[in-house]
Amino acid sequence: MKTIKEILELRKKILETYPELSPIGVELILSSAVEYNPELSLDSFFKWLNDLNEKVTFEIEFTPLSKLKNWKVEENGNIKHESGRFFSIEGIHVKATINNLTKEWDQPIINQPEVGFLGILCQERNGILCFLMQGKIEPGNVNKIQLSPTLQATKSNFTQVHGGNVPKFLEYFKDEVFGKKIIVDQLQSEQGARFLKKRNRNMIIQMDQSIELDVPDNFCWLTLNQLKTLLNYPNLINMDTRTVLSCIQII
Repeated sequence: MKTIKEILELRKKILETYPELSPIGVELILSSAVEYNPELSLDSFFKWLNDLNEKVTFEIEFTPLSKLKNWKVEENGNIKHESGRFFSIEGIHVKATINNLTKEWDQPIINQPEVGFLGILCQERNGILCFLMQGKIEPGNVNKIQLSPTLQATKSNFTQVHGGNVPKFLEYFKDEVFGKKIIVDQLQSEQGARFLKKRNRNMIIQMDQSIELDVPDNFCWLTLNQLKTLLNYPNLINMDTRTVLSCIQII
C-alpha cells in the first residue's frame, strides 16, 4: 500500500467493518497495517541509522568505585549517590516457594523508588499515524544506537540532579500543552529480578496535526507497521520501547 488514495480506501473499509472502533483505534490499525511512510521508508531508515552510528563515538572503561565522582559505599555495604537520588545498589535475601519447592538466595538489587517517564509521541503525518522514535546510545548496547521512546528519563534525570540538560520533549508528557491527547498512561513495573519494586510511567501522547514539532536529527518518525518489522532485528528496538508499545489497546 503506497498511496494516500489506498490508505483512504482502507480507512473507509475499517470504519465499515468495525463501526464500534474509536477514531484513534482506526488510526492505530491503519498504522499497523500499512508500510507506507512518505517521510521515511525502511531502506531510508537503515541509512539514517547507519549514518547516526558512524557519527557516534564512545568508550567504556571499568573504573574502581572509589574513583567514581559522588558515589560512595555505606557502612552496610550499600552503594549510593551522595545526593540520595538516582538509585542505590543494595543486598537482599530472597525466599520463594513455587509448587511446594522453596528456594533461598542472596543477591544485589537496584533500588530506584522514583517513577520515571517512558513516553512516545505520535502524530498523523501525510495521512498515516507515525511514532517519534529516538536513536539513543546507552552503556551496554552491543550495537551502539538502539530505538528508544521519544522520552526515556528517570525523575533524577528530568529534575536535572546530574546538572545536565532537560530531556527533549519532556513538556509534552509532564505539562498541559495545546493539541495533546493521551492515548496510553499506565504505571508498569520493571524487571523484578533486577529492580526493587521499580515502576515507570508508560505513555503515548497524540499531538494534533497542526502542531509543528522541532525534531532533532537523532529522532525519526515510523509507523507501527515499520516498528513491528524492526522488532525482528536483534538489539534494535530497546526494552523500554517494547514496554510502551505493549500498552497499546485497540478500542
